[in-house]
Amino acid sequence: MEQSGRRTRGMRAGLTRDQIVAAARLTLTQRGLDGLSLRAVAAELGVAPNAIYSHLADKDALIDAVLDDVLAAVHSPTARDPRRAITVIMTDTYDVLITQGSLVGAYLTRQGSRGPEAQRLGVIMDQCFERLGIAAAAAAAGRRSLIVYTIGYAAFATGWTDADTQPIPSARVRRDFLAGLDWLLAGIAPR
Repeated sequence: MEQSGRRTRGMRAGLTRDQIVAAARLTLTQRGLDGLSLRAVAAELGVAPNAIYSHLADKDALIDAVLDDVLAAVHSPTARDPRRAITVIMTDTYDVLITQGSLVGAYLTRQGSRGPEAQRLGVIMDQCFERLGIAAAAAAAGRRSLIVYTIGYAAFATGWTDADTQPIPSARVRRDFLAGLDWLLAGIAPR
């Protein structure tokens, strides 16, 4: 929610949205999702909480900004084969999500991310589906299915039992994720 024209308190404090998101990610690492708040981020930055409101309207906007920032680590695929490109996007997304386990629940409850990075990846996937001859409505359904599958598997991979153990080794979970991803793609876009 950056404003133009008049400088707001957050702008006068010299804050940028990127600085706020970086501090939010640090706060998230230290305190978890429940401990992430505008006040906690403001404390991390050494500013008053109202300085952050110049850039982000509320905690939901802060979480959305962090979710989208995490997706920036998913690079645009270089594979020419559209199936391979989609596989790369979903595999990279899975890898990013499991390194940010505390955020997986937020991706689930928000049904993904809608920021610029998520949109960038969605456009690439839609272009790949188009190259596979999939109609736009079917491509959108396929994209959502793959996203939900990937987030769900990341939740499964980062889940631990009450005894603080992971019942299935992470390498096995990853192999199962990749096999299921191939099955889903074969159903969405048969060869």
